[in-house]
Amino acid sequence: MRQALIDQLGIGGWQILALVVDTSVLFWVFTVMMSYFGQQMRARLTVTTFTLMAVVGSVTARAMLGPTPTMTAGIIVLVVLFVWEGLYRLIGRHLPKRWLPTRSARVVLRDGEIDHDALRAAQVRQSDLMVRLRHAGVTRLADVAYAIVERDGSVTIVRAGQSVDDALLEDVAGL
Repeated sequence: MRQALIDQLGIGGWQILALVVDTSVLFWVFTVMMSYFGQQMRARLTVTTFTLMAVVGSVTARAMLGPTPTMTAGIIVLVVLFVWEGLYRLIGRHLPKRWLPTRSARVVLRDGEIDHDALRAAQVRQSDLMVRLRHAGVTRLADVAYAIVERDGSVTIVRAGQSVDDALLEDVAGL
């Protein structure tokens, strides 16, 4: 009976345990890597970034599913991934912020002057900043009081003469 079930499902008990462990380890490795590199990748979606993400996803999926992927293995991997994601969201709300891997929002342009060190720290190229400024309708750098690269890679532009509540800027590095 047991062998018939294994034959039908295409996976045995030890293989299920291996799938859960492999998937869990790869989920957390990938989560840590994306928390570090994700901002840069979202900030500048290029063909190479897209290719990298496709290949990383394929390699990760293949490693999770094992040598002979089956539908059962796929279902187990998906369940494990959704469980970890749910736990990460649930636990993440209750952990001290300093324990979570995040980058700070950072001022990269102040009063029309680009801070090249801050750009490097935010992992944003000057040409990418210029594109974002143009997208925001900025025609002169002198018209910008602050350009802030947010944790998610987006850029917030505060125009010269515009007032901002201090509470909105308290977690921004470089102010």
